[in-house]
Amino acid sequence: MDDVGNARLRKAARSQSLLRELNERINSSRQPSTFIEFLCECARTSCGGLVAMTEDEYESVRADPTHFLVAPGHVFPDVERIVEQDRRFLVVEKINHAAEFATAADPRST
Repeated sequence: MDDVGNARLRKAARSQSLLRELNERINSSRQPSTFIEFLCECARTSCGGLVAMTEDEYESVRADPTHFLVAPGHVFPDVERIVEQDRRFLVVEKINHAAEFATAADPRST
């Protein structure tokens, strides 16, 4: 992958990791069975989408540092693949270099 491609991946990983950290804060004081509006963790830096899910559903996503919660239609197939699909949300898995960046930036891994 060239320097431009790597820079794009790093920027997307940083953006998604920031959204993930914000969702961690949102999630910290909620009940497990109620719907919570989480920020879409897609790679689109201008996205302000919200996704409704339970704490248990979110924890399932967070069990893998390469997985991100995204709104339907917010998939970037060049760096991720869909691993779970629900009518309210998608779970994507980062692949290749994007997976390495996502794992390194995971706030639960530090």
